[in-house]
Amino acid sequence: MKKIIIKTIYSIAFILVTSAVNAQTATLTIIGNKTGVPSAITSSELKSIFKGEKQRWSNGTKISIALLKTSTSGGKSICKKVYNLSSDEVNKYWLALVFQGKAEAPLFFNSASDLEAYVAQNPGTIGIIDRSTESADLKIVSLNGQKSF
Repeated sequence: MKKIIIKTIYSIAFILVTSAVNAQTATLTIIGNKTGVPSAITSSELKSIFKGEKQRWSNGTKISIALLKTSTSGGKSICKKVYNLSSDEVNKYWLALVFQGKAEAPLFFNSASDLEAYVAQNPGTIGIIDRSTESADLKIVSLNGQKSF
């Protein structure tokens, strides 16, 4: 009985560690609506957009942000790579911005496919997914010349 409990604990620990490693190493792709969103941005622009500081594209179109829910593995990767914060910290960050009237909250999605569908239908919308995509309905936004990061 003791061996079974120990094996179960090791199995759970292995799963947790593997999930944490996968969340940190996921490849992310920036996608945008074909209207209003540029084809390329820099790291500083990415941070400015996804922190709610930049709210309009250079052509005047309002920026709308679409993200995976912070409870998903892709959402956790985004929190780490884009915000350098935990999931809870990102949620608190956006809650504070919205409460202060400084920005509109991103829309959060359970899956990359739902996020892609929303971005494709809404001009000015930019999002990040945890996979590559070849959708003809979307614009892949390069970051510092790279299609994924």
